[in-house]
Amino acid sequence: MPRDLHHSNRAVGFTLVELLVVVGIIAVLIALLMPALSAARRQALTLRCASNLRTIGHAMQSYANEYKGKVPRDYWYDQEYLDGHILWAEVFAPYVGYKDMPQPQSVSVDRDAILLPHLQRIEVYQCPAFPDEQQPLDYVSNAWHAGEVGISAPLINVVRMPHTGQIVYLTEASTRLPTTTFGIHDVFDVIHLPVDAGKQVQPLARVAFDTRHGGRINLLYLDGHVDSKPFRDIDRKDFDFLYLQ
Repeated sequence: MPRDLHHSNRAVGFTLVELLVVVGIIAVLIALLMPALSAARRQALTLRCASNLRTIGHAMQSYANEYKGKVPRDYWYDQEYLDGHILWAEVFAPYVGYKDMPQPQSVSVDRDAILLPHLQRIEVYQCPAFPDEQQPLDYVSNAWHAGEVGISAPLINVVRMPHTGQIVYLTEASTRLPTTTFGIHDVFDVIHLPVDAGKQVQPLARVAFDTRHGGRINLLYLDGHVDSKPFRDIDRKDFDFLYLQ
């Protein structure tokens, strides 16, 4: 009887070797699952970013309905601001549910310091996968002057604009843009694109060129739909409708 009891105790116990084998198996399973979990998380962040742009697209269309089809494109200061070079993120704020955006008295570069803390509070202006959490505005606008390079354009009439389903309105910002000023959060030159003709990353790129979405970036088009493309496939025809033709 005692021998049987002793045998029973050994049968239900684990030796050190057996325990190490179990731990090893668990470690292998975790290692196998981690890439899949990372990919799933990255995909979830990509979808949230696309959802943000879709919300901004609805704001763009609502703004256009109130302002005779026109929407802002680039942004600058002083007299250019008065001429229509206004910041889309500022004027779209009420349309995305943010009611506390102030009306800065100055149209100089100093206005950005007033806008900054408010832009930080608007969730849809932040890409959830963006590497720099201090960046208050994670998207750049298409300010390409039709057929020209190096010249930005202010308001555009999206009702009269051709190829709205093929031309980008907003896309994701490069991590190299300044985090405290917004006057260069726009694209109107080939040097602002992620890569050059040889598919090499450009040092002055204003469009994202990192792996936050596995090498792809989200794009909001002028007709309001959102899509994604590999950043290395982004070129001038995505921004200049005359070049598209």
